[in-house]
Amino acid sequence: MSASPGVVRPHSGRIMNEAFYRAVVAARKAPSAHNMQPWRWRVSNGVLDLFADHARMAGLREPDRRLATIGCGAALHHARLTLAARGWRVTVTRRPDAADPVHLARLHIDGAAPVSPDTAELARAIGLRHTDPRPVTGDPIEPEELATIKAAFEAQHVRLGVLRPDQVLALTVATARADIVEPSDAQWHAELALWTGGGRIAGAADVLPLPIAYGEHDRAATFAVLHGLRDQDLDWLHAGEALSAGSLVATRLGASVLPFSAPIEHAGARETLRRAVPELGCLYLMLRLGRHATETAAPHSPRLTAAQSIERPR
Repeated sequence: MSASPGVVRPHSGRIMNEAFYRAVVAARKAPSAHNMQPWRWRVSNGVLDLFADHARMAGLREPDRRLATIGCGAALHHARLTLAARGWRVTVTRRPDAADPVHLARLHIDGAAPVSPDTAELARAIGLRHTDPRPVTGDPIEPEELATIKAAFEAQHVRLGVLRPDQVLALTVATARADIVEPSDAQWHAELALWTGGGRIAGAADVLPLPIAYGEHDRAATFAVLHGLRDQDLDWLHAGEALSAGSLVATRLGASVLPFSAPIEHAGARETLRRAVPELGCLYLMLRLGRHATETAAPHSPRLTAAQSIERPR
C-alpha cells in the first residue's frame, strides 16, 4: 500500500524485512547475461545488502566479471524501484566495502515517501518486461519514444549511443571479415548476422557473406550501445541499473529491449566494436530495440526462487 505525504510509518524490523523481501522478489525478474541471475541478497541489521554471486557465472569466460556486475545492477534498480513504489524513501550506497569486491550495494530505508504515478507505473512494468529474442517485425520506434527511452537509460550515469545505419554496416563488415579465434567471437558473429542481416542496409550484400547478407534479420530494429567514460566495476553497476530503467520504460511504450552481451564477453570482440564505431566510449552492452508484430510473446525465462536469492534474518 502506497504511503501518502506526511504519513509516518513505524520502522519495526518486521516491516522493513517485509519491504526488503518484496523488493528481492521483484529483483528476481531483472535481466542478466544468459539469464545467470548472478546476485545474492542479505537482510541484516535493518539493511539490504547486494552481493555478486560469481559461481552462477562459472560457465562464462569473464575474468573481470563485468557481466555479473551489470546483471546485479539491473537487480539493484528493480529492488530500489519496488521500494519506492511501495512508499519508501531509500538510501543506496554502492560499493560500501572497498575491501570486498563482491559487496556491490547496500539499501537502507530512511522513512515513508509519496509515490508518484510514474514510479508506480514503472514498477508495474517489472512483471511485464522480459527478454524477447525473436526478430523485430513490428513498426519502428518513433523518434519521440526513442528519446524517452534514451533519457531513462542516461538518467543512470551512462550514455546510450544509437547507431546510424552506416555504423551498423561498418560493424557488420568488420565482424564478417574478422578472424574467429574464441568461442565468444563465434557467438558475436552469429548473433550479429541474425540481428543485422546485410539486406537491411543498401550495398551490404556486396561485401558480406551470403549467410549474413540474406539471413533473417530485424528491418525495423534500432541498435544502440551502452557506454561511458570509465570502465570500472561501479560503471558496470550503473550500466545494469540503466539496463533496468531503459527496459522498463520501453516496456511501458510497448517496445522491447534485447541486451547483446557477446561484444563485451571477449576483448577481441570489444576491440572490433571499438574500431567499427570509434566515437563510443568504454563499452558495456549492445542493445536491440523494437516491436513485435504478433501479440504472442516469447515465454518468460525461468527464475530463481526467493529462497535461492536471499538470506533471511534468523
